[in-house]
Amino acid sequence: MKKIAAFCSFFLFMAISLAQQNPKKVYGTISDDFGPLKNVSVQIEGTEKGTVSDSGGKYEIKTQKGETLVYSHVGMKTVKIKVEDVTRVLNVKLPQKMEELDEVTVSKTILKSQKELELEYDTNPNVIKTAFGFMDKNTSNFSLRIIGEEEVDKAPNLNFLVNGRFAGVYASCRPDTDKFIVAMRPTNSLTLAGDAIFDVDGQILTEVNCSWLNGNVKRIAFIPSYAALTRYGAMGKGGVVIINTKAGTVTSKENDGKPFDRAKLRNNFYDQKALGTEKVANNAPQYVKDLYASPQKSDAIVLYEKNAKTYSGSYWFTLDNYQYFMEQWNDQDFADKIISDQKSAFENNPVALKALAYSYESEGRWQKAHEIYKEVYTLRPEYAQSFIDMANSYRNLKKPEAAASLYARHSYLLDEGLLPRDTVDLAKIMERELENLFALDNGTLKINKRKALLEEEGISTRLVFEWNDSEAEFDLQFVNPENQYFQWKHTMEDMPDRIYSEKELGYSMADFLLDDKLPGTWSINANYLGNKQLTPTYLKVTVYRNYGSKLQSKEVKVFKLGLTGYNQHLFNLKLPSVVAHN
Repeated sequence: MKKIAAFCSFFLFMAISLAQQNPKKVYGTISDDFGPLKNVSVQIEGTEKGTVSDSGGKYEIKTQKGETLVYSHVGMKTVKIKVEDVTRVLNVKLPQKMEELDEVTVSKTILKSQKELELEYDTNPNVIKTAFGFMDKNTSNFSLRIIGEEEVDKAPNLNFLVNGRFAGVYASCRPDTDKFIVAMRPTNSLTLAGDAIFDVDGQILTEVNCSWLNGNVKRIAFIPSYAALTRYGAMGKGGVVIINTKAGTVTSKENDGKPFDRAKLRNNFYDQKALGTEKVANNAPQYVKDLYASPQKSDAIVLYEKNAKTYSGSYWFTLDNYQYFMEQWNDQDFADKIISDQKSAFENNPVALKALAYSYESEGRWQKAHEIYKEVYTLRPEYAQSFIDMANSYRNLKKPEAAASLYARHSYLLDEGLLPRDTVDLAKIMERELENLFALDNGTLKINKRKALLEEEGISTRLVFEWNDSEAEFDLQFVNPENQYFQWKHTMEDMPDRIYSEKELGYSMADFLLDDKLPGTWSINANYLGNKQLTPTYLKVTVYRNYGSKLQSKEVKVFKLGLTGYNQHLFNLKLPSVVAHN
């Protein structure tokens, strides 16, 4: 094992060294919510090399794999993007800058971390949970006004609770719409600044319902407009009402660190507006529409051969045609011929290769997928995703020993400092993968039986999402049987730390756990927000049932995300379940 690991580390070192000898040109357009941004600084982190965007927001810079580009502009959040092997075009949107809470809160006598404030939350009525962390009234640098749980419980309604409590704060529950309206008057002003927005259990909303809040509020606070602007940006110009609900402020201590139902934390009812399969198909490329309109297979073949000349080199064109002939005509031989004919679209392109491997897996063609994952592993030996994909591929081929060896190799490279360590989600994901391997294959591996990671948590179902393009941004929406949803936003604006960690460690996946506390049908939707190359992204979803038991089974689904800015329905899941992320 040591010899294998040492060889792997040498191979990894050589791969990285060779990559760093090949500078490339990266270019694109930088914008904000209102259009192109000029004079944006684009700097290679740790160097003096850089450029600025022109009047049309366009830029180009010479860089190389492994370097990090830093995009900065006055009044905007700084964005960092790590350059990968496939990086060519980076169209970057800079979000408006909002002042976030520091990791620690400082007072004259006390230095408290966010973890300490979280532990104090239940016993300290001056602590409130916000979208940017926990805030302490005693150490805030502005007038933070809080109403505690005892006073909330005594109030007959929200109007009575708020009105007359603080100067310049007015509230009403509109009987016609059931909306809770709060307006604040700025200091030294005789007029109101407009309606306030709401920060409910860390999610920013423009409106909430009185009927839902009545009896469900644990703590409520008010940030005046001048202070809200510095934290919430222009949307906070009317002030911010922070609401901690009784369900949404379960601390890690109360919950013993176990997953809980994220879909029921907020007043977030699904509006039934996700696009169905038919509407998504109406927005497909014309060559796809023409294919499905073909009356005979021979007509479709002629059409493919004609379009192949135009779309040569496009891997998504190849996959569209491959899928069509597999599904519509059940012609595996011709579908495979399409892949062979267009192999140049996949060569040395790990993003394209992963999309192809996803397709093979969804069809149960495990050996074909394994060959592709080996190519990706060769191209990206330093990526954590390469280890995970290869290990799971070996498990699909009933070779658990090889899977365990890969995890051991990854552990060795971490210990030797040849790979960066995780600070966000990857460690938990890999722990689940390894524990599941031991739980199901302990006899084959000839190890003592280990208790599965999720055995004590009562988890029966696990959803694993993987995407082929690390630049992809999207929202995942999990709608529970009671028509409420939990949303996971994979965007640079909402989770910059996680996305930076993904690029640093080389992984593109997230998992969600379900248990049996809420029977019924779940609806899984996705809103694709695009990537920086303006190309489709392939999303693989692996549904594990009876997770961690000997009855464990799995189903692989693959979705091509190309239509941007619309919530689209992916699939339904009929299970007794409650959703939780990590």
